[in-house]
Amino acid sequence: MTDGPPELTTGPSRAALVEFMRRDYPRVVAAVALVAGDRDGAEDAVQDAVAALWQRTDGFRPDNVAAWVTVAAANRCRTAHRRRGAESRALERLGLPPDHADDAAASIGDATALAAALRRLPERQRRIAVLHYVGDHSVATIASVLGVSEGTVKPQLSRARTTLA
Repeated sequence: MTDGPPELTTGPSRAALVEFMRRDYPRVVAAVALVAGDRDGAEDAVQDAVAALWQRTDGFRPDNVAAWVTVAAANRCRTAHRRRGAESRALERLGLPPDHADDAAASIGDATALAAALRRLPERQRRIAVLHYVGDHSVATIASVLGVSEGTVKPQLSRARTTLA
């Protein structure tokens, strides 16, 4: 029996990932932190990217592990940033206090209040409100995704807004 995870035959070699962690990891975290503006978030994103690369079973082997991880981690940070922005805009639209990244208790309270408010809505209104306020989708996109007319979405969104107010 060996220590550590088994050697993968379809993804990058264990040796390539160990070499990346030894030689390139600190530099990649620093680069991603510049993109993300958050060292802890960058470190999480780099670790997630390395784990995703390790778990690939499709035979993909990047020529440059450091470059691939840097791009993948930066993409993860950008996605998280967009998600936080959409969440903040949704809270603003709903008249709830803005989320404060440095105040975890407030964030949990806001998320709990938002979830409780959304649970009071009928299912269709809840789906439309979430797509519009949290997903930041247009009325036209929501209508297309749900397979209904824009004339159906608008009053449902208005009713949801009234109920949430």
